[in-house]
Order: sequence, then structure tokens, then C-alpha cells
Amino acid sequence: MYKITKIDKFGRISIPAKMRESLCLNESTAVYIEYRDNELIIRPMHTKTPDAAKKISKMNLPIDDWETMEQEIEPNFDSLT
Repeated sequence: MYKITKIDKFGRISIPAKMRESLCLNESTAVYIEYRDNELIIRPMHTKTPDAAKKISKMNLPIDDWETMEQEIEPNFDSLT
């Protein structure tokens, strides 16, 4: 998916609604901006997991399982952000 847009006089770029929705972005989402090899890279500072998190929370897993899941997820979290 791509879209051509312009930078306004304040340096802002508008992200099209479909892209924002697809990435679960809203007005308070922090983004990571990197200048590399003559390109701008913009990434949200969160992962797209709201649906997955909701489904997992409805599973009523015992606390032990949650702790195990947390231990498995945490070492990989830094690579996602």
C-alpha cells in the first residue's frame, strides 16, 4: 500500500486513514523516525496487537501460564520497538 502526499508548511505529513487504521495509529501514538541512506523510516512505537491481546485476555489462563508467557515474550520485545 502506498500514497503520495505533501509536507505542509509546518513540516507535517498526513498519514492516510486506511494506513492509520491498518497500523492501529491514533493521535497519541509515538513514532520512531530515522534518517538512513537518504530515506526517512517511520515506525510506530507499538506493535499491532490489540486484537491478539484481547483474545489472549479472554482465555482465562492461570497465573502460572501468564508468567511463562511473559518470560517468553519479554526478551523479544526490544526487537519489536
